[in-house]
Amino acid sequence: MENKILITGGAGFIGSKLIDLIKNKKNIIVADIKKNKKTIDRFKDLKINYSQGNLNDEKFVKSILKNVKVIFHLAGITKVPTTDINLDIKKEKIIYNNSVNIINNLVNNSKENIKIIFPSTHLIFENCKVNKYVFYENSKPLPNLAYSKGKLECEKILKKSNLNYSILRLGSVYGYTDTKRMFNLPNLFPLRAKKNLDLKLYSKGIQIKSIVSVNDVARAMLYLSKKKNKKEIYHFVSEHLTVRKIGELCKNFNQKINLILTKDKIPYEGYYMNCAKIKKTGFKFNYEYKDFVRKFLKKN
Repeated sequence: MENKILITGGAGFIGSKLIDLIKNKKNIIVADIKKNKKTIDRFKDLKINYSQGNLNDEKFVKSILKNVKVIFHLAGITKVPTTDINLDIKKEKIIYNNSVNIINNLVNNSKENIKIIFPSTHLIFENCKVNKYVFYENSKPLPNLAYSKGKLECEKILKKSNLNYSILRLGSVYGYTDTKRMFNLPNLFPLRAKKNLDLKLYSKGIQIKSIVSVNDVARAMLYLSKKKNKKEIYHFVSEHLTVRKIGELCKNFNQKINLILTKDKIPYEGYYMNCAKIKKTGFKFNYEYKDFVRKFLKKN
């Protein structure tokens, strides 16, 4: 029996890019909650085994893990609050519990020889109150909202498990996708610019954004799945750009828009993620944000 590759949330943003890179698609199992005909037909055309179900259901998780050798765990709630102002506490609990329940189901029902690739987030340091601080993989986490707390708890669960794992603490992931998913700032600004809408830069756009291309994320996940290094955490950010720089790049390729600089105060300017560790493995980032903006705004 051939070893199988399980991609949870494989119908999503990162999963779609990852599947494009995997040559032997007959060994892929995609597990996703989506059940629309378009999604199902797409995987049928690719001859990929698509299992529709809820990963919070342990019976469903057990049913999809047979003969699985590698798990790319991409499933989870993606559209989450970015500020603690007017938080919906009920939704925060759902976001946290969803992350933790699913990783527990996967860990508790996986064999010890399985490798799991897990996308965590740079936001585990979101409560940093020191401007332009540099974080390393062994820096103390400073989560604030349910999304980052859930990701951090998932990291802890993996560390305590007997599984081999590679954890990537991703920056804000950008790349062309369904416009419904282009809600984070590196995607939202080009989308607004494409519609000739002005861009508002709070506090004159001084805030730092840690960003990375979805193409590099998919490449790194596949790369690490084949590496022998065990139980590692990597920071994964290709560029640190200010909001103003992101706005200026959009304006460079669409002179019709205006950048509106406000004097609204932001609590902190942001921080940096040191990514020397992933680079030492031999991985190289291939994609730059300016190229994405240019291609996106030129695209018909």
